[in-house]
Amino acid sequence: MTVEQPHFGQQVRQIRRAQGLSQSDLAGDTMSPSYISLVESGRRAPSLKLARAIAERLNTPVEALLAPQEPEQQPPHRLGVVGRLVAARAHQLAGDWDVARDELTGIIGLPGGPELDDVRWEARWELATTLGRLRESKAREQTLRDLLADPLTQSSPLLHTRVAVETAQALKDMGNLAESARFAEEAVRLARTAEPPALVETAQAETVLVSVCTASGDWERSWELADGLLRTVQGVSGGRLRATGLWAAAGAHYVNGRAKTALALIAEAEQAMAQAGDLPLRARLQLAAGLLHIAGGQLDAADTLLGQAAQATELVGSPEDGVRLAAARALAALRRDDLAKAGRQGALVDSGLSALAVLDRARCTVVTARIHRARGEEDAARDRFQSAAALYEEAGAYRIAVKVWRELSAADAVAGATAPDVDPHVLLMP
Repeated sequence: MTVEQPHFGQQVRQIRRAQGLSQSDLAGDTMSPSYISLVESGRRAPSLKLARAIAERLNTPVEALLAPQEPEQQPPHRLGVVGRLVAARAHQLAGDWDVARDELTGIIGLPGGPELDDVRWEARWELATTLGRLRESKAREQTLRDLLADPLTQSSPLLHTRVAVETAQALKDMGNLAESARFAEEAVRLARTAEPPALVETAQAETVLVSVCTASGDWERSWELADGLLRTVQGVSGGRLRATGLWAAAGAHYVNGRAKTALALIAEAEQAMAQAGDLPLRARLQLAAGLLHIAGGQLDAADTLLGQAAQATELVGSPEDGVRLAAARALAALRRDDLAKAGRQGALVDSGLSALAVLDRARCTVVTARIHRARGEEDAARDRFQSAAALYEEAGAYRIAVKVWRELSAADAVAGATAPDVDPHVLLMP
């Protein structure tokens, strides 16, 4: 007898669910829930001994789990495939992202003709979202590129716009700013020429484009685009979409020397986000607002915002959110010349730097460089500034990299008492 995957895992999952057991229940004391997850997804083939143990816990003959899968004579019925898609979405809502990914991948790989094309498209779209939540960036990018090449996407300007927006956002998150800008520009063009006009998609595309231009250092263009974005988001009703548009415009105003307007816009974004019910994104927005208040020297207001962000991060945040929060608190401590607190927060940043995407890693590395400089540890500060500049260059943010080199050369700068008129490292864009 041999264990054939993925058939064995599929059988185990089906029987376990039918019996109302969790993966922890099935794992017992001799296996881990993560191992059961790997077995059920077909990514791990258990030994015969473990296969028998699993069968025993399921009260099922092991032969029933090991029986080779009969070749499927008929293509899958559409109703059954749609049911699997609904089940995958239920797993997303429950936070079972690994299970959702496996289910969606299975749907995409099903045989069948054109009658399933639209279901496969939806499965790929949901898979891109799922991979983003799992932080599987490369797989997310490839899934979106597959969607861009899909005939359904190519035949619908609206679908094409949506996928181009998501691709631009994914590339921005990965630090590929030049290609992100290209996809964002294409999304803006498609949205503006759609019939009827696609206001929501236009707002999404313009938000990403302004955000990318600001993050890359193309600040004059971000300023030119920001006014158009503000006009667009005034016409949308969704709190989340309006909030992210205002947020992106706030960043564009800040880097162009309009800090007061930036603070007003991000405050308006907070009000809009309060209606959206997206707690993780709201926490990120509060952190972004706190950083702008730190840059403006409004430290009490910044503390309030960072406290709110911390509460939300504790509930729904990721480890990366915690690192970004620590970097913001370190900046606030530097402005107060509280080097002890800055050092404690800097240590938290150091412990999580490797998990951050390239742009976040660059920003947070600058914060640690400033801490070392404030302590008089110039060699350590130099190493950090150089690392940050290299990361910005890797992402294509050359103008900001130049600012890092200039800050490095200003060896007599006092990191806590003063700050540049425009500090791009405080920007956290949507």
